[in-house]
Amino acid sequence: MSGLLVVGVGAMGWNHARVCSEIGLLKGVCDRDEAAMEDVAKRFGVPGFSDLDEAIEELRPLGVIVATPTFTHFEMASKVIGAGISVLVEKPLTDDVSTAESLVRMAGERGVTLAVGHIERHNPVITEAKKKLESGEWGEVVTISTRRVSNFPGRIRDVGVILDLGIHDIDNATYLMGSNPISVFATGGSHNDIEHEDHATLMMGFENGNTAVIEVNWITPMKVRTVSLTCEHSFVELDYMKQDISISSSVFAEPENPNQFPANIEIERRSIPVKQEEPLKLEIQDFVESIGDGGEPLVDGRQGLIALKVAIAALESLKSGKVIGLE
Repeated sequence: MSGLLVVGVGAMGWNHARVCSEIGLLKGVCDRDEAAMEDVAKRFGVPGFSDLDEAIEELRPLGVIVATPTFTHFEMASKVIGAGISVLVEKPLTDDVSTAESLVRMAGERGVTLAVGHIERHNPVITEAKKKLESGEWGEVVTISTRRVSNFPGRIRDVGVILDLGIHDIDNATYLMGSNPISVFATGGSHNDIEHEDHATLMMGFENGNTAVIEVNWITPMKVRTVSLTCEHSFVELDYMKQDISISSSVFAEPENPNQFPANIEIERRSIPVKQEEPLKLEIQDFVESIGDGGEPLVDGRQGLIALKVAIAALESLKSGKVIGLE
């Protein structure tokens, strides 16, 4: 099987190259920064290129992973799609809705796979939670609350915390809710006086009438990556980093005295086993499998576009102070 070309060898691109190399699928790397490109090419023992057109022509890879800065995603991905090659684009798909729509349309016209790198969708805790929700074991989701906070990452320059961090939870909230988002309201700002917002809280409304609240920031001196699901039968807590799921449920015990306070409620807490795996490896394997069998990747271009629309609307809400409706 022909391998994958990784375009962009920064922090995320380096890890894409590492995983592709580990599973025997790295065919080459490409970056306009020749020194960085040569270093990574040497590290993983593959050809390196500073020009994408040249890399595509010489390697003719099975697929291309675009891990360049967000503002270059459209340029890079459109070249790949134009060459008739499938592409995995790091999130967010692009930096505006119109170019993202163009990529989705182009991929459909050329008949190639367009996957979007929402890596947390591939986290085993999300996979397991989706199975439990679809089985009805936890009952319907009523609300979703997420927290994704940490120190400021110096590598981020072109987007704020909503497009960098929040878009993960926008995508997963939509996936777990199983309903289309119809509105978003956002508060936040720039606590550290940087160009983009570094903290935000989003409230998403869905077609089914339920809501999700998303908290993101680059201010907190510790890294937290959690999701809480308030369901009909259970309260569920997911930890992305520990890959752990905790479930709480309750049983009301009829008191001998009807005036007893507080009520006698028995709480049961338990954890369910989750097979720990690297989400990035699962994402890349899913991309390759979707190319091979012609099926849809777990996060296709259309789903990446939905997440982007919500994130862009959240930025608009942040500026206007208004609830923004979505198409």
